[in-house]
Amino acid sequence: MFEKEKKFANWTCEEVFPSISGKAAPLIDAVLKKMTEKKWAPKDIFAVNMALVESIANAIEHGNQHDPEKHVSVYCTISEKLVHISVKDEGPGFVSQSVPDPRNSERMTCPSGRGVFLIHGFMSKVWFSDSGNVIYMEKFPSDKKAAQKAPA
Repeated sequence: MFEKEKKFANWTCEEVFPSISGKAAPLIDAVLKKMTEKKWAPKDIFAVNMALVESIANAIEHGNQHDPEKHVSVYCTISEKLVHISVKDEGPGFVSQSVPDPRNSERMTCPSGRGVFLIHGFMSKVWFSDSGNVIYMEKFPSDKKAAQKAPA
């Protein structure tokens, strides 16, 4: 592959790991490193990091109930224009619309329940499988609008 083709080629990875906190750290580091190499803005790298950490934590805690015999699968594709991530657990799934809004006054003091809300805030697009045990997330460059408005 020529150097120019390497620069624009998509990077993909797929990892499967047991539902043990910290096992995804090398994967997360690799994703952030690849985003840096592909010249993503620091705020976009931060956003993907937060969404990836939250989605994996949710898969381990809520989906797999911290059962180390169950696994979390993460698939990621990164290009200069898009980051696509899916996180799958072996749990029964859930209905995403049933997650209460953490901004409601009665939820403000709850120690959990903000992950899905944060993921929606950090990523450009978020959706779930029909079974509710896979989250799909996409991030587009945040400076895209600024680049389109800049004079030629």
